[in-house]
Amino acid sequence: MSSIVVGIEPGQTPTVLITAASIAADLGAKVEVIFADSGRYVTERLPEHNVLGTSEAQFPEELAELVAAHLLGVDYELHSVPGDPAKVLSAVAEEVDARMIVIGTRRPGLRNKLAQFIDGSIAVALAQKQTRPVLVIPQQIINLPEE
Repeated sequence: MSSIVVGIEPGQTPTVLITAASIAADLGAKVEVIFADSGRYVTERLPEHNVLGTSEAQFPEELAELVAAHLLGVDYELHSVPGDPAKVLSAVAEEVDARMIVIGTRRPGLRNKLAQFIDGSIAVALAQKQTRPVLVIPQQIINLPEE
């Protein structure tokens, strides 16, 4: 079974999950839902073939509920992995041989613009540093797929 990797974070709108569910259903793919916990640092390099083995932390409950509500009927797994989001998503995609990586855009607002300025754009980092397709979902989309 093929896989797609979906990155999510607290406060994210469900459009990323709804779109990922639609794509996964069309492809018959499993969804690997990743919360890249940048608050927990990896003291060494991410492992090359067992990134998901580092996901011992509990997946955030609010995110688990959001995923369960929007990935109905889709095969998925939840993973909380410590480290930089772009590096984590890329490493997981490599590990599961994902067809694509799906992420959302940053939320609007000065605080988020400042965070992007300091941390950089996850979408740009992914697009430039790995070889899998990256689908970036806007916060609000027209003609949202039916759930």
